[in-house]
Amino acid sequence: MYPPPFGKDLTAEQARELDDTYLSSNPFEYFRSRIASLIAWHEHSANSAGLESADAVEGSIRVEFNNFLQRAAADGPFRDVDVHAQVAADALAIRHHAAESLLRLAAARLGPVASAAVPCLWAQVAGGPAQISQVLDLLGQASQRADSGDRLFHALVPRHLWEATRTDSRAVDAVNVFGEWITYAATLLNPGEINLQAAHNKVKHGLAVHARGDMRVTFVAMPPSQDDTVPVSAFTADNAIDIFDQPVLELLAQGPKVDGHPQGLELTQLRLKPSALLADAFMLAMTHGAMFHVASVQHFEGRDELRTDLRPPDYPGLPSGGPRPVHIDATAPLGMRFPITTPPGGGLAERQAGIGYRTFFQPFSIDYDGRTKAVVVDG
Repeated sequence: MYPPPFGKDLTAEQARELDDTYLSSNPFEYFRSRIASLIAWHEHSANSAGLESADAVEGSIRVEFNNFLQRAAADGPFRDVDVHAQVAADALAIRHHAAESLLRLAAARLGPVASAAVPCLWAQVAGGPAQISQVLDLLGQASQRADSGDRLFHALVPRHLWEATRTDSRAVDAVNVFGEWITYAATLLNPGEINLQAAHNKVKHGLAVHARGDMRVTFVAMPPSQDDTVPVSAFTADNAIDIFDQPVLELLAQGPKVDGHPQGLELTQLRLKPSALLADAFMLAMTHGAMFHVASVQHFEGRDELRTDLRPPDYPGLPSGGPRPVHIDATAPLGMRFPITTPPGGGLAERQAGIGYRTFFQPFSIDYDGRTKAVVVDG
C-alpha cells in the first residue's frame, strides 16, 4: 500500500516509501544471476541432445510451461551453433543493460538537481532523460564540478570506509577502477565508428539482427592459387589476422550523422566474445551495485522502525587491482561495417567500410567486382 495522490508532486511520505521499495532491491545480484544463467546454459547445451522434462519436478516452471503449451516445447534438442549465437547476443544485451543502468543511476546521484520537489531516487532514475545522450550530458556537467572527484568517491564508498579507504592505496585504486568502468559505459552507449548502441537497439526492438555462430573471417596475405584453393596454413601464418573467431551479430541500421548530415544504411558485423561481454557486464554491474548500496545505506540510515525486508543490499566490494576495461579483450576487433546506401540528402557516404577497434578505425576499400571464391585445403 502506498499513500494516495496529494498533488502533482510527491509528498515526503510517498518519496520515502517509494525509495524504501526501490533501495531494498538487489540489482547486482540480478545481473550476477543473469550472467551465471547464460554461462550455465552455454555449458549445459554443449554436445547435449536436449533437456529432459522427466528431470523436472511437479510444480516447477518447466512442468507448468509444458502443461500450458500441451507439449515439451523447450526440451530441445538444440544445436550448439544456435545456442552459442543466442548466448552471445544475450551477453551483448546484458552488457548494454548494465552499462545503461550504471549511467542512469550515476546521472541521478552525481548530476545537477534543478528540481525543488521532494527528492526520490526511484523517481529520478525512472523519470530521467529519455535519450541516453542527455544522460551523458548530465554526467559531463557533473565531471566539470570542482568537487567531482570527492562526489564520485562518496557515491561509491560506504561512509564507514571513508577514512580507511583514503589512506589505503589499494582501496584508492579500486575507486579509480570503478571510475574507469563508468567512463567505459559511456563509450559503449555513445555512437562510434562501430555503433554498439544501434546493435543493442536492433536486438531489443523487433530482433532485427542475425546472430550466428558459424562465421569466421581471417585476413590472409596469400591469394588463392590457380586452382582456386588456399592452404589451411595460410590462416595460421604470422601475417594472418583473425577478425571473427567468435559468434557474430549482423545488423542493418542508419549510420550516425556526420557533421550534422544523416547517413545511409550500414551493415555492421559485430564480433561477440561471450566471456568478455559477460566479464564487462559483471564489472559494470559491480560498479552500479556499489553506487546503489551507498545510496541505499544513506536512505535507511537512522531508521530503527524498519521491517526486516527493508535493508540495503550487500556491498559488492572494492575491485583492488582491477580488472579495468583495458584488461578484458581490449585489443580484439569490435567488428566491421559496410555502407549499403548513400545519404538521403545525396552525396557520397561519409562513413567508409572498415574494421573497428576500441581505439581506432581502419578503413579499407573493396574490389567487389573482382571478388572470387576458393576452397581451403590441407597444406
